[in-house]
Amino acid sequence: MSPLELLRLRYLDGRKMALWSDRSRRRLRLETQVISQVLASNLPRSCTHVRGHGGVKGTLRQIQRRMPQAKFVARFDIAAYYTSMRHDVIEAQVAKTDLDADQRRLIADYLALPDSQGTGVGMVASGGLSPLLGALYLTPLDRRMDRLCKGKHLVHYVRYMDDIVLLAGTRWELRRAIAALHEEIAALGLRLHRIKRFVGRTTHGFDFLGYQIRAGARLRPSSEGLRRLRVRARRLYEREGDWQRLRQYVLRWWRWHLGGLDGMVRWKGGAQRTWHHVLTHLGLKHPPG
Repeated sequence: MSPLELLRLRYLDGRKMALWSDRSRRRLRLETQVISQVLASNLPRSCTHVRGHGGVKGTLRQIQRRMPQAKFVARFDIAAYYTSMRHDVIEAQVAKTDLDADQRRLIADYLALPDSQGTGVGMVASGGLSPLLGALYLTPLDRRMDRLCKGKHLVHYVRYMDDIVLLAGTRWELRRAIAALHEEIAALGLRLHRIKRFVGRTTHGFDFLGYQIRAGARLRPSSEGLRRLRVRARRLYEREGDWQRLRQYVLRWWRWHLGGLDGMVRWKGGAQRTWHHVLTHLGLKHPPG
């Protein structure tokens, strides 16, 4: 099979993005579906961003179900998630799977072509292969944490891409799990974000995947989730100046916020409260026109 053709690289919000040729883009799309099926048996269920493993809403449902048994939580982000992954580690992991030679060569091209400096580290954030390879890269971490859950040292472990949550019944169990987490992260050449983290009691609450999660309470939008809503709403209004389109966007956001989480989300004020929140941020006391 012919090699991939990279047209150019660009950077968006600090992330490296690849622009592939039309032929390469079509090939990547088709091959990603096949590779995903082959890798399915190699990826732990605790890695939930992979298709069929639960997604955002499934992850939140898992956490909410286990919150009553957990008194302590640790929430971490992996710093420079895609840009720190070593090509030799990925290729060694790929070699242990049932992927054929053409698929392994495709992955090697996918990693090497955007690496114009030949560093052997990092991959692009765009493209369907990156989430799959990121999931495969962190399987040693996922399996170590899963063993701690089976050994009753953790109530629950879940990872959505670079976002990690550990739930424990005691402070000692949480500390032991965090030490194991640091060991696995360091062995993979990664590091945890110094600021985006929370360690404490579940009753204090923590932010995860756009929601605020707190023991004994329903889910609610996190401050970061609301900030992103305001930013996108402002961009939409400044671009189009159409308050009806703006209202439709806010309603869609609210429906997504509730979707798949029946009875788990705080409803107070509902969509109307969110709509007024956005209007206030935009400095519009009433819909114009």
